[in-house]
Amino acid sequence: MQVDNSKKIDLASRVLLADVIAATDKFDCLNTFVQFWGVPVLDEWLQKAHKGKTGGGNSPKESDKAIEELMLALLGALDKLPVNLHDLQTCNIGKSVNYLCSHKNLEIKKS
Repeated sequence: MQVDNSKKIDLASRVLLADVIAATDKFDCLNTFVQFWGVPVLDEWLQKAHKGKTGGGNSPKESDKAIEELMLALLGALDKLPVNLHDLQTCNIGKSVNYLCSHKNLEIKKS
């Protein structure tokens, strides 16, 4: 499945959104986010962050620290979401997360 990102969201906004998801305790809100294809969007952002192509920023390449902050925020959000096997199969989020097991940042590896 291809996600349409015709409206680019900058790096800081992506971190903010992921942090809000991670801080949300309302199951209905989290479930709605999953139902409206939020997981594939987070997967796309995670893949781009891993490649260093976060998009929407003023510079072609964001700093490593900012990208790592985004990765941690996305992992925190994904940990909070109520996803099932079907949700995982509709996108490659599991592969994206597993790929981070070899990341140089220990905090990202642990998440």
